This record gives sequence, structure tokens and C-alpha cells, in this order.
Amino acid sequence: MARAAPHRVGEPSPLVLHLGAALSAYGHALLAAPRADSPGFPWAASLEVDRAALAGLDTIEVALEVAARLGATVRGLEIWQQHPYRRSLAAPPAVWRAGCSRLLDFGQAPEAARPDGPPVLVVPSLINRSYILDLAPGRSILRWLAGEGLRPLLVDWGEPGPEEADFDLAAYGARRLLPALARACEIAGRPVPLVGYCMGGTLAVGAAARVPEAVAALVTIGAPWDFAPAHGLAGGVRASIRAQGVARAEALLEAQAQAFGMIPVSLFQFLFALVNPIQAALKFQKLARLDPLGPAAELFVALEDWVADGVPMPLGAARDLLLRWQIENAPATGGWHFLGGAVDPARATQPALVFSGASDSIAPPPLALPLAQVLPRAELVSARTGHIGMIVGSAARSAVWRPLAAFLAAHGG
Repeated sequence: MARAAPHRVGEPSPLVLHLGAALSAYGHALLAAPRADSPGFPWAASLEVDRAALAGLDTIEVALEVAARLGATVRGLEIWQQHPYRRSLAAPPAVWRAGCSRLLDFGQAPEAARPDGPPVLVVPSLINRSYILDLAPGRSILRWLAGEGLRPLLVDWGEPGPEEADFDLAAYGARRLLPALARACEIAGRPVPLVGYCMGGTLAVGAAARVPEAVAALVTIGAPWDFAPAHGLAGGVRASIRAQGVARAEALLEAQAQAFGMIPVSLFQFLFALVNPIQAALKFQKLARLDPLGPAAELFVALEDWVADGVPMPLGAARDLLLRWQIENAPATGGWHFLGGAVDPARATQPALVFSGASDSIAPPPLALPLAQVLPRAELVSARTGHIGMIVGSAARSAVWRPLAAFLAAHGG
């Protein structure tokens, strides 16, 4: 594989898993090809298969196609690694700081129509860096909202350092999210709308339920809530850990933290890869088919740079996310304690808007839709897109951005 450009993060992690999953999947396809026309062959129910046309399938042709797809995967990886793209957007000024975290004021961005517009507090995930919400020109939901006259204030968690080393989710809430919310309310002179993306949406629900007097309205985008479903590979992993008990998983987390100081990025990347093991191969095959210097390839590279640019997580926060939420299902069962008490979503009586992506693999509908049922005044928007697609995809503006702006304009934004 070609050497990566000096400014590139490097490789999709864990690269061995991505390539191994592709080799395994295509290898099994090659072995199964002679039986593809069999009445008992387990084709997916969603596929329209002409079994008669598959009779006498030439396995040499299948092998050549497998080789071509694997080759395209490697070419796509090389295109990404050598691409000249560099992120060009500069962060706007911060109006609050604590430890590694800051509150970025997108009312001061060049795109802002009203620098003193209605403030909106935006809460991203702790797992990845917050700039997915400000990815690139034309692909920044925050700058677009600022252009619509709002004043987005982004909680940029930053990369945890010594001050955050012992943080669990409760500490992030009390010592980072709550002060940021107080600062946003101070700027606004009143309660502010709260918008949360991914696990940031779940944290936003906790804040809206625990300090409802500070939150004018609530929006969640791709936020998981009910982790009970055991569908798919990720659900199967959750079910397996539940069956074995959480003690073994907790010991693994503690060992990782002891070895690395915090839970390393690679563990989260490994878990994301398990959601769809062959997804990376398919993505890089797509890149290999694009004009490498065209806008579609540039967006692809920008996204992959963000995916690879993860941050570690303190042991306490990782334990809460991976065990208390994912395995014990604390949010949906009343066992999640945040900002001084148990989180009861029934106390979040603000107007609420819940976005769920129909093809979201990180917070699939069975995990995200229950929020619309437990929030007393929630409206559900089912977007025909995926988890990241709701933020930066080609349909994001019509499916999420515009309904979000309309909701905020009607409810305190």
C-alpha cells in the first residue's frame, strides 16, 4: 500500500479487521457460488433473485469479480491516504472554557446572519470530535443555522487530559455540560433550546429532564435511548455480554485504562467496525470509482479524516456508555443517574423534536424511536438517511436542517 500523505491521519482503524472482513465475506461468496441457484440458498428476502439465470454460474468469473472488488478497496484506501485535502474551516471564538472543553460561538462565524441571534446550545457525541457538525464549506449544519439567523453555541468537548481523567458521564454533565448550558442561558437572558447529536442527544435528554427550567426546547438527532433490541451484529454482541455478565467486560475496560491511561480510540473504532464489518471495503470501493479530485471524493476524504480522528475516553465515561447504557440499558429502564438524580424523560416537558435515520446503523430506529414515545411533547421525524447522512449527507438539508431550523424558530430559537 502506498505511503500516506504527511497530513493524513493514516489508515482506517482497525485496518486488519476491515481487510479481513472483506476477504472472509468474498471468500465465502466464492465458495457458495456453485449453489447460488439452489432453492435452499439463503438469499436475503429483500433481493429479487433470478435463480434460473444463476444455473451454471462460472466460478472463475466470480473469482475475477472478487479480485476486482478487493483491488478496488485497496485503490480506494490509497486514494484517501494520498489525497491533498486538508480541513480549511477555522473554529469560531470560544465564549466559555473549562479544562479541555470550550463553547464555540457560531454567531461569530462569517456565515452568521445575526451575530446576536437567538442562542441554541448544541451537544455532540463524546466519542468523536465535534467538527462533524462543522465539517466543510457547504457541509456545516452549524454555519447553515447561523446563516438562518440563529446563534449556535457548540459544546466542543475536546480531547480529555489530566483534569478529565476521572470523569464519568455524570462528571461531564455537572462540570462541563451544565456550566456550558448556564453560559448559553446567560447570553440569551432566558432558557435556550438544546440540540444533541448521537450520544450528545441522549445527554441532552438528561439535561432537559434534570434541569428543565434551563431548556426551552429539545432536539435529538440520531440519539440512542433503548438498548434492549438484540438485532444485528451489534445487538448480538450486547446480548452475548449480557449473557456472560458485565464483570468480564468491565475487567477488560479497566485493563485497557490501566495500560493506556484512558480507553483508547482503537477500541471504539473496533466496536464501530463490528456494526457492519464489510462497510469499510464497500466505502473505499466507491471512492475508487469517483474522480479523485472531484467534490464527491473530497467530501469522502473529509469524512474519513474525521472518522479516523477520534479521541480517547476516560474509564468512567466509557464504563457508563458501554456497560451502563449499552448492556444494562440504564436510560430506558430508569437506571441512569445524571445531574444529581435519576433521569426520567417524562420530566422533559419542553417541545421536542426527535430525528431518526431509517438507515442509521449507529442508532438504528429500534434504539432511537423510543425517545419519541417517552418524551411527553415529542414530534418524530423519520429521515431516509443514515447516522452521518443526517448531518452532512446530500439529503441532510431537506431531511434535517430545514425542519430543525423551523422547529427552533417556533420554540425559542
